[in-house]
Amino acid sequence: MKTKITLAAIAAAFTVNVATAQDAVDFEKQILPILKENCFKCHEKEKEDNGKIKKPKGGLRLDGAALIMKGGKEYPNENVVAGKPDASWLLKTMALPDSDDMAMPPEGKGDRIAADKQALIKKWIESGASFGSWKGEE
Repeated sequence: MKTKITLAAIAAAFTVNVATAQDAVDFEKQILPILKENCFKCHEKEKEDNGKIKKPKGGLRLDGAALIMKGGKEYPNENVVAGKPDASWLLKTMALPDSDDMAMPPEGKGDRIAADKQALIKKWIESGASFGSWKGEE
Protein backbone atom coordinates (compact mmCIF):
# COMPACT_ATOMS: atom_id res chain seq x y z
CA MET A 1 0.00 0.00 0.00
CA LYS A 2 2.81 2.43 0.83
CA THR A 3 4.36 1.79 -2.58
CA LYS A 4 1.18 2.87 -4.37
CA ILE A 5 0.99 6.10 -2.39
CA THR A 6 4.66 6.86 -3.04
CA LEU A 7 4.33 6.19 -6.76
CA ALA A 8 1.20 8.31 -6.92
CA ALA A 9 2.97 11.16 -5.11
CA ILE A 10 5.95 10.95 -7.48
CA ALA A 11 3.65 10.92 -10.50
CA ALA A 12 1.76 13.96 -9.19
CA ALA A 13 4.99 15.87 -8.54
CA PHE A 14 6.26 15.03 -12.02
CA THR A 15 3.02 16.22 -13.57
CA VAL A 16 3.30 19.55 -11.73
CA ASN A 17 6.91 19.99 -12.90
CA VAL A 18 5.99 19.22 -16.51
CA ALA A 19 3.09 21.67 -16.39
CA THR A 20 5.36 24.36 -14.93
CA ALA A 21 7.95 23.79 -17.67
CA GLN A 22 5.26 24.00 -20.35
CA ASP A 23 3.94 27.26 -18.85
CA ALA A 24 7.39 28.86 -18.73
CA VAL A 25 7.86 31.97 -20.84
CA ASP A 26 10.68 31.71 -23.37
CA PHE A 27 12.28 35.16 -23.65
CA GLU A 28 13.81 34.64 -27.08
CA LYS A 29 10.67 33.14 -28.65
CA GLN A 30 7.95 35.09 -26.86
CA ILE A 31 9.26 38.35 -25.34
CA LEU A 32 12.04 39.37 -27.73
CA PRO A 33 9.68 39.57 -30.76
CA ILE A 34 7.41 41.96 -28.80
CA LEU A 35 10.37 44.19 -27.94
CA LYS A 36 11.73 44.08 -31.50
CA GLU A 37 8.37 45.00 -33.00
CA ASN A 38 7.41 47.71 -30.51
CA CYS A 39 10.50 49.05 -28.76
CA PHE A 40 13.73 48.60 -30.73
CA LYS A 41 13.01 51.52 -33.05
CA CYS A 42 13.81 53.90 -30.18
CA HIS A 43 15.67 51.68 -27.71
CA GLU A 44 18.57 49.96 -29.46
CA LYS A 45 22.25 50.76 -29.91
CA GLU A 46 23.31 54.05 -31.40
CA LYS A 47 23.19 54.10 -35.19
CA GLU A 48 23.29 56.42 -38.17
CA ASP A 49 19.97 57.15 -39.85
CA ASN A 50 19.90 59.43 -42.92
CA GLY A 51 23.13 61.12 -41.88
CA LYS A 52 22.00 61.66 -38.29
CA ILE A 53 23.16 59.77 -35.24
CA LYS A 54 20.21 58.19 -33.43
CA LYS A 55 20.86 57.48 -29.77
CA PRO A 56 18.60 55.29 -27.64
CA LYS A 57 15.81 57.37 -26.11
CA GLY A 58 16.27 58.00 -22.41
CA GLY A 59 19.53 56.06 -22.55
CA LEU A 60 17.44 52.87 -22.45
CA ARG A 61 18.54 49.98 -24.59
CA LEU A 62 16.47 46.85 -24.94
CA ASP A 63 18.69 44.97 -27.39
CA GLY A 64 20.77 43.12 -24.81
CA ALA A 65 19.97 41.13 -21.67
CA ALA A 66 22.31 43.10 -19.38
CA LEU A 67 21.07 46.36 -20.93
CA ILE A 68 17.43 45.48 -20.27
CA MET A 69 18.23 44.84 -16.63
CA LYS A 70 20.38 48.00 -16.36
CA GLY A 71 17.60 50.28 -17.58
CA GLY A 72 17.98 53.86 -18.75
CA LYS A 73 18.68 57.29 -17.28
CA GLU A 74 15.41 57.26 -15.36
CA TYR A 75 14.86 54.45 -12.87
CA PRO A 76 18.19 52.66 -13.40
CA ASN A 77 18.12 49.02 -12.33
CA GLU A 78 14.31 49.17 -12.12
CA ASN A 79 13.50 48.60 -15.78
CA VAL A 80 12.96 44.90 -15.08
CA VAL A 81 12.97 43.73 -11.48
CA ALA A 82 13.01 39.93 -11.58
CA GLY A 83 10.02 38.51 -9.72
CA LYS A 84 8.43 41.96 -9.28
CA PRO A 85 6.36 43.08 -12.27
CA ASP A 86 4.75 45.91 -10.28
CA ALA A 87 8.23 47.39 -9.67
CA SER A 88 9.35 46.97 -13.31
CA TRP A 89 9.20 50.16 -15.37
CA LEU A 90 9.24 48.27 -18.66
CA LEU A 91 5.80 46.89 -17.83
CA LYS A 92 4.54 49.97 -15.96
CA THR A 93 5.08 52.27 -18.95
CA MET A 94 3.31 49.85 -21.28
CA ALA A 95 0.24 49.81 -19.03
CA LEU A 96 -0.10 53.59 -18.64
CA PRO A 97 -3.01 55.30 -20.40
CA ASP A 98 -2.28 56.96 -23.75
CA SER A 99 -2.68 60.38 -22.15
CA ASP A 100 0.27 59.82 -19.77
CA ASP A 101 3.56 61.40 -20.89
CA MET A 102 5.44 58.25 -19.83
CA ALA A 103 3.21 55.83 -21.78
CA MET A 104 5.19 53.58 -24.12
CA PRO A 105 5.37 53.61 -26.97
CA PRO A 106 4.53 57.31 -27.09
CA GLU A 107 1.81 58.61 -29.37
CA GLY A 108 2.88 58.52 -33.00
CA LYS A 109 5.81 56.14 -32.36
CA GLY A 110 3.95 52.87 -32.73
CA ASP A 111 0.98 50.87 -31.58
CA ARG A 112 0.41 50.31 -27.90
CA ILE A 113 1.30 46.84 -26.71
CA ALA A 114 -1.78 44.63 -26.50
CA ALA A 115 -3.03 43.45 -23.11
CA ASP A 116 -2.25 39.80 -23.87
CA LYS A 117 1.37 40.68 -24.68
CA GLN A 118 1.63 42.78 -21.53
CA ALA A 119 0.33 39.79 -19.57
CA LEU A 120 3.03 37.61 -21.14
CA ILE A 121 5.73 40.11 -20.18
CA LYS A 122 4.30 40.24 -16.66
CA LYS A 123 4.41 36.45 -16.43
CA TRP A 124 8.03 36.46 -17.67
CA ILE A 125 9.02 39.00 -15.00
CA GLU A 126 7.06 37.16 -12.27
CA SER A 127 8.85 33.93 -13.11
CA GLY A 128 12.30 35.50 -12.69
CA ALA A 129 12.90 37.33 -16.00
CA SER A 130 15.18 34.66 -17.43
CA PHE A 131 16.80 35.38 -20.78
CA GLY A 132 17.80 31.75 -21.27
CA SER A 133 20.93 31.68 -23.42
CA TRP A 134 20.12 34.99 -25.16
CA LYS A 135 22.64 37.74 -24.49
CA GLY A 136 21.90 40.16 -27.34
CA GLU A 137 24.12 43.20 -27.77
CA GLU A 138 26.75 44.06 -25.20
